[in-house]
Amino acid sequence: MKRGLWVVVLTMALVIAFSASAMAAQIIAPSDSLSEKGGYLPTPTSKTVYNYQNSPAAFKADGITNYPQEIYLPNEQNPANYRIHSNYSKNTDACAACHATHTAVGESLLQWGSVYDTCMACHDGTISTTYNVEEGFIGNTQTRTYGGMFGTGTETSLSRHNVVGSLQIFAAPGGNSTGSYEDAQAVGHETSATKMWDVEFGCESCHSPHGQGGNARILSPDPNKIARVNYVNGAVYNDNGDPIYTLKFTNQKVYMVRLNIADAVYYVTYQGKVASGYEITWIKGYPYSGGTLVYDGSTKLTNYVIDNSNGYTILKLSSAPSSTLKVYFFPGVRVKMNISNYLQANEGVTHKGGLNFFCGACHTDYNTNLDYNTGEERTGGSAEELTGKYTEAYRHQVGMYAGYFTNASKANMKFENGNMTCLTCHYAHGTSKDLWDATLTDTSFWGTDPFVELAGSSALKRAPNMGTCEACHGKKEGAEGYSANTGQTDVHGVTTQTDNGQAGAKFVGSAKCVECHASYAEGIKETYHNNMATYYNIDKNTVVTERAYRGSDALLRVFMENPSLKTTAPYSNIWSKLDTDNDGTPDVTSTLDVLLWGKPDEAAYVAVYNYTDGKYYRYVELEKSESGVYELVYVSYTGSALCAPSCHTVNNYYFTEISAPNYDPSVNLGVPPIQKPASVSSFYYNSGGEKISTSLRQLLLAPGNILDAPDNTGKVELQIKCEACHGPGSLHVAAPSSKNITGWKQYDYGVRTGGPYRIYTSGGKDNVQGITLPTLAQSCMSCHTNNTHQGYYIKSKHFRNGQMDCMVCHDPHSDKYEWQLKLPVNSLCMSCHDAATATGNVPVFTREDAGKFIGYYSTAYHLFDDMGTVNESTYAKNNTLLP
Repeated sequence: MKRGLWVVVLTMALVIAFSASAMAAQIIAPSDSLSEKGGYLPTPTSKTVYNYQNSPAAFKADGITNYPQEIYLPNEQNPANYRIHSNYSKNTDACAACHATHTAVGESLLQWGSVYDTCMACHDGTISTTYNVEEGFIGNTQTRTYGGMFGTGTETSLSRHNVVGSLQIFAAPGGNSTGSYEDAQAVGHETSATKMWDVEFGCESCHSPHGQGGNARILSPDPNKIARVNYVNGAVYNDNGDPIYTLKFTNQKVYMVRLNIADAVYYVTYQGKVASGYEITWIKGYPYSGGTLVYDGSTKLTNYVIDNSNGYTILKLSSAPSSTLKVYFFPGVRVKMNISNYLQANEGVTHKGGLNFFCGACHTDYNTNLDYNTGEERTGGSAEELTGKYTEAYRHQVGMYAGYFTNASKANMKFENGNMTCLTCHYAHGTSKDLWDATLTDTSFWGTDPFVELAGSSALKRAPNMGTCEACHGKKEGAEGYSANTGQTDVHGVTTQTDNGQAGAKFVGSAKCVECHASYAEGIKETYHNNMATYYNIDKNTVVTERAYRGSDALLRVFMENPSLKTTAPYSNIWSKLDTDNDGTPDVTSTLDVLLWGKPDEAAYVAVYNYTDGKYYRYVELEKSESGVYELVYVSYTGSALCAPSCHTVNNYYFTEISAPNYDPSVNLGVPPIQKPASVSSFYYNSGGEKISTSLRQLLLAPGNILDAPDNTGKVELQIKCEACHGPGSLHVAAPSSKNITGWKQYDYGVRTGGPYRIYTSGGKDNVQGITLPTLAQSCMSCHTNNTHQGYYIKSKHFRNGQMDCMVCHDPHSDKYEWQLKLPVNSLCMSCHDAATATGNVPVFTREDAGKFIGYYSTAYHLFDDMGTVNESTYAKNNTLLP
């Protein structure tokens, strides 16, 4: 009996051991062949990475670990007692909450595809026991966070720090607008110095996910690489109290004070002046430790301690140096605050120091608490003098004492030891009407007028309009008696003023967008949209020069270096057949204007310019075979006119308003027409035409060239660039705001899909007319309308269930995976349909099921061709097989 019991116990132990091993990795989405690679799935969240509706929470704070089916937290019921981002023990398991050592989906071994996705996996409300920064709540309480809210993009008067990774830090208001950026000391694996400002902005720009700032909000000690620019590079201690170094970015002096302790020698460094609160924290840990060095003369010391336990650094040596003490270190931005009742409904935050300097790392010119030219601290007078490191202006003072403004609390304003900071008037994350309604509740002060931002952006303000100014300056009280002395009625409150958004905006060209959105531009570079048409002036006898876009030169060589192209009939020497001037005889010259249309590393058409009618004619189509060889699949010696110069451009065509009667209900697709939101006056569609004349078409196609539209609407640009989807950007460039550029997330599902608004039968098949907004921002279906890919998308359950617009699967800003998918095909489909991740009404696929659906044609046609058993044009309208 005992032997049998031991067998059972050992068996259970082995099962548990192997289960634990299996659970230490992301869920695999394997491939069925050696020619394609499988992948791994992001850890599911309550909303999932792709934000499906009708999906129940994938995380439960029940104390039961269910990784990788749910997010793993070492103490999911009370994370306050087991911090993920700070206070690590030597045997911590916090790393596993964000990272997967061998099966990561994102860079830096993340379980999700980006830093933003990783942060929001927990902080979008999925983890009910931590901060919900999307909606702005502390855990599962209804208490608002001190940092405000990022929102979903649909909230009224929403403004927020744009942390999704679409901006570089140099776009920060008050930042470096010169284009010449400060060099920063290389750290960790970096082999050379990097640049301050030229850094992607995201959650990690303000927060240190591993708590290196040593503060309660895990604020980074190195925002915008300021600590790397300020790197103390060999400062020599002296006994006379003189500064030992001058920081490069802030021009502040560094001092070093020696403390004689029994049997040891301690040193403390100070920034600005030797006083309590000005002590410097040396940044410890990877990747900074390699740059932290201490020398006794020429001898590199190893037996010292950098003690940061007091909130600042004490350098502890076991004995006094025998020669000159020299130090190298990264001086961190030190932010101090006290937090009581952590993660509770009555949580309290008291700011103690450093906030202005922290915000000033990016919003440098707005931090009037410091004169960056002299390194001197300023506590008053900035409204009477020009200030700024990069631009000069009169600016409101921060750093001054403001504790006597007793009404400031009515506007939920916060101070730092009574002094004014950036966060006195602004939220760190964002604001909206919802947040104002929840926090500005004293009607004896605010009255009963609704909170409405009257003009422009709400600018992360703690109160709408100039409410924070009024809370301190009390102009209303000062003007009391106006009505009695003038015989007028006291009128005030909400006006009917509305924001005109993009009305009157002109197209400025993508180069203007790239000035701020450099990270997006880098991702777009290799996409289909950015490579619809690539222009060459070629000579068949010369070598093709390498172009920026991969594959272009290789494909063009097929065209140039194989004069016969195909040796078998009906193909013959195309060079002897081309007649681009329509004179009835082959061209004598070997120089041609050629347009590659398509995606050259996969397939493309080669079109040649015809000098007679100014059109490009398609003569050749080539495709890249599975073996990597380009093969000719089409040749026409007379050619067919190519529409790329007119269609695949920005602002080179005209739009026509769609009226409701254009929707033909007789075409029974079971799909209702899109309803216009109240904010949209009408829908439009691309009615074609071409603004640029034939004589200017070659100029438009020249590399990097953009032209002025003849109708005074701004620039015309080749390729599908930023303004094709977001609308004309002149107003946004002049004053960046979410209100004067089109962001598709603010619209409901029907509008985001872009169609169908107009459905009709023509040519024996169903046709779909997608929508363009009045802002002239085009939806996906503005262009992708009648072909199988989109025309049958609207018949699928994916569309009808209101769960999948185009950007659920596709990333318009990246070509990391084929077809601009967010993940490899297998991983993408199984991220929803795997048994471990499927929630709500999402069907479960086995690996065998997935093999039926996942393939080139079923993927290209979005699984809507009945796996090839039914011709696309006769797709069954009542199909129940496909998802």
